[in-house]
Amino acid sequence: MASKKTKKPRKQKLTNPKRLPPKIKISEAILKLSEPLRQKYRDSHRIQVIISMTVMAWNISLFPKEEQVQVQEILIKALPEKLGAEDVSLFLEEIDTLIERKNLDYPNIREHILNYQLSSSGNTISLTVSTTPVPEKIRERYQRFN
Repeated sequence: MASKKTKKPRKQKLTNPKRLPPKIKISEAILKLSEPLRQKYRDSHRIQVIISMTVMAWNISLFPKEEQVQVQEILIKALPEKLGAEDVSLFLEEIDTLIERKNLDYPNIREHILNYQLSSSGNTISLTVSTTPVPEKIRERYQRFN
């Protein structure tokens, strides 16, 4: 009677152990973070703006806290001049709220969103995002300051 050889399970090789994929879908995280605003403002144009704001907040959150203010100042300069002080203030409050929620709900997800594709049909929203790890320089500054 021939004996069966048992195969040892193969160890998976990681090409870059530092670059493990996030355990969540970032597109789902963006939709979750934006949910309160999307419930408040339901028309399609506003949904697009809300998703854009959420993506901006996500990416800003990846910078050290000290640099987040500078990034927000750059963002303010890019806003249309027709926005009044109250509108800019409300915009920044929402960005800050989104940053806080991202840091609370997803503190260890360090992926920068490069671009996204949003589509909707009726009440169904579909979001696809492309990400990359936070650049090493920013990651080092973040760890040093946070």
